[in-house]
Amino acid sequence: MQKYEKYKTIHRISYIVFFSYLLILAVGNFDFGEYTSYIPYFIVVPFLIYCTIAVSVNILIRKERAENYFNKKKGKEPNYKREEIPALSNINHVNQ
Repeated sequence: MQKYEKYKTIHRISYIVFFSYLLILAVGNFDFGEYTSYIPYFIVVPFLIYCTIAVSVNILIRKERAENYFNKKKGKEPNYKREEIPALSNINHVNQ
């Protein structure tokens, strides 16, 4: 899993920033004045940003895994054009 360390780091940073923000918001003595109706947005919007980052990191990890899988599979294809192993198209050329 060391291949995906950059994505894990992005996820960890966003996790730490989000919960630090919530801790500061909870412990701090903030006076929102006339904007008390917007208080839920101070929690919901950062949460949605964190969820978006978490989902996009998972998508990027899956996409990179799929690319690596297909690249490995592509590299393991047998090479039928070699002269040691005649394929059906090369049989006539070898026998003549």
